[in-house]
Amino acid sequence: MPLLTLLTDFGLADYYVGAVKGTLLRLAPGVEIVDLTHEVPAGDIEEGAWLLAAAVPSFPAGTVHLAVVDPGVGSDRRMLAVAAADQLFVAPDNGLLTPFLDRGEARWIDRPDLYLATAGNTFHGRDRFAPVAAALLRGEALAALGPLASTTVRLPHTAPQRTPQELVGRVVHIDRFGNLVTDLPSDWLPPGPAVEAAIGAHRARRYADHYAALPIGEPAILPGSAGTLELASNGESLAALWRVGRGAEVRVLLRPHG
Repeated sequence: MPLLTLLTDFGLADYYVGAVKGTLLRLAPGVEIVDLTHEVPAGDIEEGAWLLAAAVPSFPAGTVHLAVVDPGVGSDRRMLAVAAADQLFVAPDNGLLTPFLDRGEARWIDRPDLYLATAGNTFHGRDRFAPVAAALLRGEALAALGPLASTTVRLPHTAPQRTPQELVGRVVHIDRFGNLVTDLPSDWLPPGPAVEAAIGAHRARRYADHYAALPIGEPAILPGSAGTLELASNGESLAALWRVGRGAEVRVLLRPHG
């Protein structure tokens, strides 16, 4: 059975998600659809890219991922189809697929014969992206969707840094529990680390390997499920407590033992 994941910023109050799913089921009968999320903040391409990249490793080879966070819908922005990590992706060319663009083949979608004829030009998720994803689910080759993409839109990126004394990165995601997810790989910490994490004037001086190990009211640094370090506080939102948002710089000081 073909498998497709769906990520959007549509929310669930309108008919949009249902219409996209209906189109997929009609054009690719038998497809199994997995909702990654429809709660990406409206137009937040960076958040959508992070959530997609975090979820993709959980899926089997051959999965088609349809991601629609598209503030430029109806404009001259291009549409992309990408093959990477043994999986396929369909999304706007607006940076949403940045985590995958250097890992495979990217093509600009140019298949008017697949697009649905509609009265408007504001719902490409249903009218263009879904039919293209359905074509891939039916077995159509990526190369048949359009020419190789010579350039693509990418999100700005500052790579995390490390020295023997400290790690420097940033908060890339705040989950619904208020945990601060960073871009610092967990395996950058030496075994049995003595650490201190700092965001501005705030400090976390405890290391833990799971949330319940944190004393109430004492923030800590811990390895997260996405493979990167997190800052968290047991039973409360550390993001709200510290008033920290995405993009904040994080410094992890590697204190000498003894």
